[in-house]
Amino acid sequence: MAKILVFNIGSLVTLETLAKEKRHVAISAEDLSIKSNAWLAVGQGKILASGTGVVPPIYAQFPQLDAKGRLVTPGLVDAHTHPVFGGDRTHEFAARLDGKTYQDIAKAGGGIKYSIRTTREASSGDLLDRCLGLLKTFLRHGVTTVETKTGYGQNAKEEIRCLEVLAEAKKRVPQTLSVTCLGLHDQPKDFADKSEYIKHMTEELLPEVKRRGLADWVDAFVENGYFSVEDVTPYFAKAQSLGLAIRLHADEFAPSGAAEAAAHWGAASADHMQKASDAGIKALAESGGVAVMLPATSFYTKIPYADAARFRERGCPIAVASDFNPGSCYLSNLPFVASLSALYCGLSPYEAFVGVTWNAAKALRLEARKGALAVGYDADFVIHELNTLEQWIADFGQTDPSAVYCAGVKV
Repeated sequence: MAKILVFNIGSLVTLETLAKEKRHVAISAEDLSIKSNAWLAVGQGKILASGTGVVPPIYAQFPQLDAKGRLVTPGLVDAHTHPVFGGDRTHEFAARLDGKTYQDIAKAGGGIKYSIRTTREASSGDLLDRCLGLLKTFLRHGVTTVETKTGYGQNAKEEIRCLEVLAEAKKRVPQTLSVTCLGLHDQPKDFADKSEYIKHMTEELLPEVKRRGLADWVDAFVENGYFSVEDVTPYFAKAQSLGLAIRLHADEFAPSGAAEAAAHWGAASADHMQKASDAGIKALAESGGVAVMLPATSFYTKIPYADAARFRERGCPIAVASDFNPGSCYLSNLPFVASLSALYCGLSPYEAFVGVTWNAAKALRLEARKGALAVGYDADFVIHELNTLEQWIADFGQTDPSAVYCAGVKV
């Protein structure tokens, strides 16, 4: 929580304009509020001030850190990850190279079902060790806030165990973790039918999650072949009655009405969204929700990319996340994902950067303190081994930062 003056910053990306206006759409280069030859003052874990030219005397006495003319940005925010799992699904990548689809692999007992089996076989200690290793990898790429999902338990007892792993991880990492209970991820194997399974997760899992404060969010995989809007309605109704906030996997493979339902339920985000209807995108925008694009999943599995123009035209905020998971996207490099979103989803470099900072923070409802370097915000920032934002977006995550700070502390 020490005081720091970061000086000799070649390019300081603050996003102050967006934070001041509380705006998440119509992003331009000017909105990034980039300052050249800049300085940044930090104290008590918060941003105190930033500027160019002569440093005010009140900050000039702070311990100084030379940025050596490099790029300094807010810490990145990954708004969709699955870091708690057992087993190894890299064989599925080879299967896809042989022509198998995501659905083919799932029907053969692979995919999510495979991860459920291997997660249950793993000890809590092993799950924690792997999770901590992954979070360290995210941190090395400049990710200081991470949404972390469960989803491979498939009954209340196992989901609680995975949430307990995340609760322990929260104590051990410098990043801010936002925890999601993904109770409905795949069709059940422990129950006679889907309705019995949904009832179990609704009545047994969610009250315990609320009672113990184990999760910030409740999620479900709303997709053809998994769960329909009608299937998950009682589950989300229960979540709402308990005061648990909602986010969901939506419209990845087909237009299922999930985006419209996300708007109806007041979800903070609807994620994937490649096949969302125009009406669903519009409804999500009007509800204040964020569309979280996951282009690395498209890259990894060769499914279509989301088209940013459809969301931009309807005034829907766009975030970008990794979707790191054991099977369909074993990619943990969020800067790489941001570059993918610009190249293949049609985001501008500025929209892509906002997508992994300011708008990703909104997707987690943390935009009052994360995703920008405005006065009063958490002092999560990254000193890059690059000089400009243009270099960063063109680098595709190849160059790790020289330093990452969480709440003003080098981590």
